[in-house]
Amino acid sequence: MSALATVEPTSAKAPVLTAGDISPGVMMDFENAALDFFISKSVPADKHVTMIIPGIKDLQIRDWISADRARIIILPFSDFMKEMRVNYLQQDWEDQIRNKILTSMLASSKTSFWNWSQQLLKLNCLLCGTSSEFDDAALRNHLEAHLDEELRNCLKHNETQKDKVLKTWINSVHLLDEARAVETKRQRELIEETIDRQAKHQNTKTETLRGPSRRGNTTPTNTTTSSASSYVKLPPLSDTERTLLNEHDGCTKCCRFFVDHRSQNCPDGFPSGKGYKTLTMTDS
Repeated sequence: MSALATVEPTSAKAPVLTAGDISPGVMMDFENAALDFFISKSVPADKHVTMIIPGIKDLQIRDWISADRARIIILPFSDFMKEMRVNYLQQDWEDQIRNKILTSMLASSKTSFWNWSQQLLKLNCLLCGTSSEFDDAALRNHLEAHLDEELRNCLKHNETQKDKVLKTWINSVHLLDEARAVETKRQRELIEETIDRQAKHQNTKTETLRGPSRRGNTTPTNTTTSSASSYVKLPPLSDTERTLLNEHDGCTKCCRFFVDHRSQNCPDGFPSGKGYKTLTMTDS
């Protein structure tokens, strides 16, 4: 595969077009650099082609010029560039660029409206002077038709819709797109804040539930308010009660839910059987 040609622009002397395959973009860069050189050095129109030939380093192009020098050096520069494009760009280069424009959509570009529109304008510049070039009206219609649905809906209810001048229309849609981006960011931040608050609330609720239960039978045997004569022995726990306590981090000795100990190391002891109520799901 041949190397790609590049352009080395300079206003002091003719731009250099290096050897290699020439892309439409490089061809345009070479043409623009040459025009800048003509202006900076006040080169007469009849000397344009003669003055830029020394900067062309590709041997195939130089052979073409050498074989037909007398005719080529008196060509208007625009005609010279047309022949360069015909001879050294791919045969279907215009169709390729035109298809890129026609198939391009804002949604699939994954970028802002401004960047997308500027990309298409740049592609259209490559078609300047050809029959494939889009005029302003056609390019505006294409851009509008290939907006994403949200931006297209914004445009329907905006005065920008009536603007028929391509550049001012692009600038106006650019402002709409920026405003949309700001609003989208604000809504995303609000959603994130809401989710964060809900998560914190849920964590607090979970911690509360994990704390020792204050419901059910919580009176320990060593209470100082009960005398030994009034003590009533706790009845044996039923299988259902044991299951409830085990499933809710409870202790089968003090009969409390969500505690950080078990019956083997219970610091509270058995509760009094006086007034004892059978444990149920509502106590957990």
